[in-house]
Order: sequence, then structure tokens, then C-alpha cells
Amino acid sequence: MHRLARKADGVQALLRWLARRTGCWAGLVDPADGVQAASSQGCSSDVMTPVTNGLHVMRERKLRTVVVCESPGLSTALLAIDIPGEQSASVPSGLVLAVVGDDPLGTAAPADAAPLLGVCWWATETERTRRRVEIADARGREAVLHLLMSGNLTTAHQIAGALGPRLYDPCRFHVVECGPDRRAETIRICAELTGGRAWIVRCPVYFDHVLVVAPADAPLEAALTAEIEGCAVGAGDALALRDTAVGYEQAFHALAVARGRPERWARFDATLGLPVVLGRHGRAWADHLLAPLTGHVPARAADPDSRTLTETARSWLTFSTAATLHMKIHRNTLASRLRHIESLLRLDLELVADQAKLDLALRIAALPRATDHKSAPAAPAQNAFDTLLHLPAVQKWALTQLRPVHENAPTLETTLRTWLRNDTRLSATAQALGVSLTGTRKRLMRLERVLQRSLLRAPDARHDLWLAVEALDRRF
Repeated sequence: MHRLARKADGVQALLRWLARRTGCWAGLVDPADGVQAASSQGCSSDVMTPVTNGLHVMRERKLRTVVVCESPGLSTALLAIDIPGEQSASVPSGLVLAVVGDDPLGTAAPADAAPLLGVCWWATETERTRRRVEIADARGREAVLHLLMSGNLTTAHQIAGALGPRLYDPCRFHVVECGPDRRAETIRICAELTGGRAWIVRCPVYFDHVLVVAPADAPLEAALTAEIEGCAVGAGDALALRDTAVGYEQAFHALAVARGRPERWARFDATLGLPVVLGRHGRAWADHLLAPLTGHVPARAADPDSRTLTETARSWLTFSTAATLHMKIHRNTLASRLRHIESLLRLDLELVADQAKLDLALRIAALPRATDHKSAPAAPAQNAFDTLLHLPAVQKWALTQLRPVHENAPTLETTLRTWLRNDTRLSATAQALGVSLTGTRKRLMRLERVLQRSLLRAPDARHDLWLAVEALDRRF
């Protein structure tokens, strides 16, 4: 019995052993007369009726052990189970061992098994509680990260203060790529290397990623790759906590570079983002484009409101179809919301061009309004986007984005333009180039290294690259 009790499924193993030893049915019954575990699957009325009758007698007479003879050849033995750490009561209020059969107490087995069953049940429930606490803690940390990435700093600080550690500002975002079975080890090492000061989250989208928001003065990249064999680490710039979403994208792009380096880590090569470059000039255009979305009032209370649709659009533009994992929604729900967004904004989100416009507008809208000291003159709606792309600052930004291709891999520019022209669909790009899927993927991987941006895994740089190519094409 002691050997069986040490098994992972000790309760089930003991009940099966007890059934073989006595030739009876054996099970654990809870206070609501529900069977929590049994020696065999399924409980017929021939078993449950005498058990229920016996429990009624047991509770009415305040007994800890009862034997009830229902009929010749059918008896029920009930023994109260003591759980370690719980005070035993004269009236059983917890689990009861029920043995139903011809001679349930013909051996001493039930009495001997009852204490071990209590210990096994306590161990099983303790493990279940530990796992529930771990899951709740992980969900709480993921929720804080969602709040940070959507700019809800006050609520994020409140929850982080309860879970610990506190959030540090400024911070540096890290994406650690390791095996799915090594995330627990990675989390432990990250906590040790930062002295418990980092906010560490299991990525809800990529099951081989760990997300680390660490104080800006805590360099992690080299230490992590030295400690965790085979991992890759991408790190963003030191940013204000309110720019956590930007930090994540930076770290993700840096990770694409880190995979191809012998040291297996990289920091983001920072260039000013287009929303900041546009500043007040892009605000009027973004507000006009997003007005149907931000002003949307659902017809029914159960329908998604403007905030939900906006968050869905951001998540989908960042993670593509993996937005279902990020937002914890069904793929049909995601598809329905995207159709709703398309109808409101009159965009076709299958097209990279429309994706890039919506992504840019959302990023401009996320900038602090305080940066707008005065309003820019509003251009006609149909010409506003063209006007923005012709701005000298945007032209300079576009040249900076594409300079690595022009200087280091000019032969890959055709691949890049073909990929964007085919809405970043790999099969259509391969067909247009006249090369295999594998060959196309290899070219895009080389572009990743040249541009130091992710192209094949979301969040990727497709929107910025489309904007840069489009801006340069409209120079003349």
C-alpha cells in the first residue's frame, strides 16, 4: 500500500488495490454525495443507493464508521477519511471511503487504506492548489502586461504592487526564446539575474518565449545566453514604462537578429518611429481615419464597443491570427470583429496597404496628446495620406529604413517589393519570383538579418516597410 501511495495517482491506485483485495467496489465520496474517485469508471444505482443510505445513517447518528446491510450479499462499509492538517470531527464533514460488496470488511484492508487515502488526497489537493495558484499568478502577470501595453499604467501599478515586484520606470523589454519545456527554468534564472526586480511573463502567443520587463540598468542579454544553453535574446531600448508596447516590438525585432549571431543576443538598432516623425502633421489624418471606429456605439449591449474593436485591431495588426491567443477569444469572434472594423473604416484588411494605414493611424493615436502644441492644417481627406508621405521628414525616415537593403543587399530589393506587392503571402511571392517556397523563405530570412527586423513571425516590420517603399516611390 505504501508503494502505491507514493505514485502520482496514489488515490486511484489505492482504490483499485482495495477493490481487488476485497472483491468490492471502492470509492471516495464527498459531502455532496458525489464520487470524487473510484476503483472503476461509472457508478450504477446498485452502488450509489446503498452508499447514499449509509451516509444518511452515518450523519444522522454522528458516526465515523458505519456498516449497512442492504440485502443478503450486499453490504456497505463507510469510513471517515481524516485529511492531514484538518481537525477531525465526530461528525464526518469531509471525504468518506465507501466499500460496497458481499463482504466489505472481510479483511482489514479498508481500515488500513483509509489513513493512506487521506494523505494521498491531501497531497493531490495540495498539488492542485499549487497549480491553481501558479496559473492565477501567471494570468495576473499577463494581465499587467496587457495593461502596460495598452497604456493603463495606474491599474498596472496597483496589480503589480499586490503580486510583486513593483514596476520600474524606465525599463527595458526582453524577449527570451527558449524551448517550451524550459520556460520555468528561464523564469527562475531571469528572476535570479535581476534580483527579483523584473516583471516576467510567459508569452501567451509564442509558447517558446518568455517576456521580461526589467529595470533599464539591469543588463540581461549576455548573462541569459550564458546561463541558458541554446536560447536567444532580443532586447529593446531603455524606454518609459508607458512605451512598453514599443519596447516589445523592438525586442521582437532584435530577436530576429539574435538568432543569426554567434552570441545569440542583440539589442534593437533604434531609429525614430514614423508616428513620432509625423508628430502633429499626422494627428488630423489619423483622427479622420479612425473617427468611425472611435465614435462607434454598438447597437446592442452585447456587441463589441469602440474600445474592444480598437484593441482587437491593435492585437491583430501585431500578432495576426495569433491575436486569438493574445486576447483569449475564438477565431470566429476575431473574424467577426475584423469584418466589423472593415465595414466601419471602409478598409480591406487583407491588403497590406490598408493594414499599414490602420497600423500607422493607431500608433499616432496612441501618442500622448500633450506632444501636440498646435494643430496642423488639415489636408483634404483623399489627399492627406499622400501629403504625409511627401513630407521631408518622412522621406528621410524612409531612406533610413531601406538604406541597409540599398547598401548591403540591393539584389534583395526585388524580393522585398514582390513580397509587399503580394500582401506578404509567401506562396504568391514565390510564384511571382519564380522560385520555391524554401528559396523565398531563405531570401526573407536574409532580409531579416540585413534590415534587423522580423519579417516571418509577427510582430513583423511589413507595415513600416510598405510605408517606406510607398514614400520613396512617391518622391517624384
